[in-house]
Amino acid sequence: MRKTIISTVSIMVFGMALVFFVHSSNNRFALVVNEDGVTYQLDKRSGKTWLIEGNKKTPLDDPAAPRPKLEKFEMASEELKKLQVEGRINKGTFFGKLYNGTDQPLTRVTFKVNAREADGRLRWSRDFTEGMFVKPQTTGRFAITVTDGDDVGEVSWTIIKAFTRPLTNGSPAGR
Repeated sequence: MRKTIISTVSIMVFGMALVFFVHSSNNRFALVVNEDGVTYQLDKRSGKTWLIEGNKKTPLDDPAAPRPKLEKFEMASEELKKLQVEGRINKGTFFGKLYNGTDQPLTRVTFKVNAREADGRLRWSRDFTEGMFVKPQTTGRFAITVTDGDDVGEVSWTIIKAFTRPLTNGSPAGR
């Protein structure tokens, strides 16, 4: 009986160690996308980092070194007309969907939001900037916390500014 208990416990410990090893091996790398849409691969064990651009993976030797920055450009007013927004305010959050009908990735957008009382008087008018990455010809979502957003009547918004960056070589998605 004692040998059976010892062998059962030994098998369980070996099995748990095997599961831990397999899990840590399969869960070793993480893909991280920053707010500008730049993708990095991180090795959780060693701390090594790679910049991913299209099909190219460039190692970054010093994780503390500054990352390469892609130039951002403000979209022209005719390009802003190709952006379509559906949004609303509910429980202190302005949220919705934004369709990027341009041929460039969207990296940041500035909304002018007007909230009116139930009787039509203007309660407030504010500008909100949201960093988001929306590929060309796709839809992205946003959620912006607002103060004094409860019990508003009608809400209207316009896009004041939008920012883009050039597509990287070999990447139709813009990453």
